[in-house]
Amino acid sequence: MASLNKRVSQWIIGGVLATYSLAVSASDVEVLHWWTSAGEAKAASVLREGIEQQGHQWQDFAVGGRAGISAMNTLRIRAISGNPPLAAQIKGPEITEWARLGFLRNLNEIAEAEHWEEKIPAPLRDVMQYQGNYVAAPINIHRVNWLWVNLRAFEAANADIPTDFDSFFSAADKLQQAGFIPIALGGEPWQVATLFDSLALSVLGPQDYQRAFLDFDRKALLSDDVVKAFTLLAKMRQYVDDTGQGRNWSDTTRLLIDNQAGMQVMGDWAKGEFFAADQQEGKAFTCVAFPGTKKAFSYNVDSFVFFKPNSQSERQSQTDMASYLLTPQFQRDFNRYKGSLPIRFDVPLPKGDRCAQQSRDAFIYAQENDTLSPSMSHGLSTTRYVQSAVFDVINEFFYKPEQTPREATEALYRAILSAQA
Repeated sequence: MASLNKRVSQWIIGGVLATYSLAVSASDVEVLHWWTSAGEAKAASVLREGIEQQGHQWQDFAVGGRAGISAMNTLRIRAISGNPPLAAQIKGPEITEWARLGFLRNLNEIAEAEHWEEKIPAPLRDVMQYQGNYVAAPINIHRVNWLWVNLRAFEAANADIPTDFDSFFSAADKLQQAGFIPIALGGEPWQVATLFDSLALSVLGPQDYQRAFLDFDRKALLSDDVVKAFTLLAKMRQYVDDTGQGRNWSDTTRLLIDNQAGMQVMGDWAKGEFFAADQQEGKAFTCVAFPGTKKAFSYNVDSFVFFKPNSQSERQSQTDMASYLLTPQFQRDFNRYKGSLPIRFDVPLPKGDRCAQQSRDAFIYAQENDTLSPSMSHGLSTTRYVQSAVFDVINEFFYKPEQTPREATEALYRAILSAQA
């Protein structure tokens, strides 16, 4: 474990300094998040409206880009300078990091009053706590291991919806021959890692996936199955377009919406983009579990933390927001736009949303059968130090074909060891 001074230095060096107004009145609620796409913006508006209905003034602190990495870099600068926002979107082990440094408010009083123990699924409670105390409020559950299918392209290419890797690559060939981009992939490191994440989950299976990317077991990380996952990743190079490097995820989803691409491997936040574009599931697009992962569930959870307030009015603003996050109304409306599952399973899903129903069924099955896996590529299974090291290895392999899958596997193991030091 790195020392506190080393971590603080890394936070500052790794941060991207931006200029924001520091004058925030006591009744304002400044909220850091990275919801900037069309679907995400609609979801964020639900939170804004709820806060304003309680008599507070929403102060938007949106920092888009790189799946939240840019937002976290900026937040570190604000926190170290003594000026954090009242609330911030933080997830996974990052919650523990901030709590350990003493920045976060204890939410036990709110959790008890709102009966969080009854509303939050058991596997997700520990992530929201530090030393037995609630320090974060979860708002949803995303399934990462989805394959999104443009039904118009599949019909034009006479391709079948994939159920395994043979049918996946057969569909990719047909889509390519018909003039479509077979696999829509933005060249950001986290997007390539998301693709590898689903490949690893498929090939290793949930138990060995957890041994490799949660426990960092040497045997699992150096196994032939990880080599196979890299081999499949290499095969996918020929099916992506050559203009995708640096393209964000929502613009990549747009390739399916605009009927230019056939498939995208992405979490169900992509569904929010389809709905924002007035696309209908079952007609324009559909969702299927990534090949080999039908009975698995790789999850990502959005959550908010609240920095220690400077006044009673700030504390009340935080209390009102935290209490609102798990209300049925917010859970229903926010997650309809976000594409995710409500964290509360007693909240009904949108009528006719088959993807949401499949996701809830898959979560319940995975929870009951121990195939529920925190996503490596989305920071739920490990620290950002390890995550960054994994991203570097996967992207170097994907964009440098001269490296062999075995070499990439060994490089991945070494990178994880180094990042843990």
